[in-house]
Amino acid sequence: MLTNLVSMVGVDSFLTAESTAAVRSFNRFGKLAWDRTAWPFVSRITQVIPDVRVRSVQVGSGGTSYTSAPTVAFSGGGGSSTAATATINSDGEVNGVAVTNNGTGFTGKPTISFTGGSGSGATATASMLSYIDFGTTISEIFRVTDHDPLDGNASDIAYKNVYVTGASEYGEAILPDHNSTAPVWVYYRAPFPEYASGASDFPYVFSEYAVTGATGDWLQTDGQGDKAQVLYQQAEAILQSELDKLERQERQTTPLQIITYGTTAVSSA
Repeated sequence: MLTNLVSMVGVDSFLTAESTAAVRSFNRFGKLAWDRTAWPFVSRITQVIPDVRVRSVQVGSGGTSYTSAPTVAFSGGGGSSTAATATINSDGEVNGVAVTNNGTGFTGKPTISFTGGSGSGATATASMLSYIDFGTTISEIFRVTDHDPLDGNASDIAYKNVYVTGASEYGEAILPDHNSTAPVWVYYRAPFPEYASGASDFPYVFSEYAVTGATGDWLQTDGQGDKAQVLYQQAEAILQSELDKLERQERQTTPLQIITYGTTAVSSA
């Protein structure tokens, strides 16, 4: 690809800094193409065991005579690391519990207890939800089903992608209608790998697009903005041709998923 770019910009060779900039451009356009659609070579369908966690806590009885917020404890349910903070009102009752750590690894509901605060009698119940942790394996989720989506008997499971902090994390998905560790099938896109200068496995269908776009970046940096825009348009036309092959000629379309009031309906796109 570097050789092609050298030829496109009309020079004999690149300096080290220019080669580094070219690889950045290749990765920029590679990432744009990678995220453009569910390319077969970047998408996966696999079973995932959800992680059941405490999503929220509902106070049943506020108890009496609390002068300060009691400590909240979770026990049982097979999980760990859950933490929450209770609040009280002016009548000395527990009026809410904020979950500060959802915990992990639950197979059932934990028991909630309150200690301290000089009061007694407060009770609460945990609400559980299943999570799919992206880790560094999943970039975006397209679909979640209860059975293999290729066997024709799968029903969609509603999900919502959420952001999580962490330099190596891509996020996670909450399954609002699912609170079980029963495996689910996940159709997702793998993360873009960020290719190095010596990489030999840059996706072939992106190579011409990336080289043309990188040429536009070169011209843009050189102050030739008008010419750069022409190259960007040419790059887009190249990618559109690949998308046409995938979506129209090969009919590789993704089902349209509509979530309404916690239910999911699927129809062909």
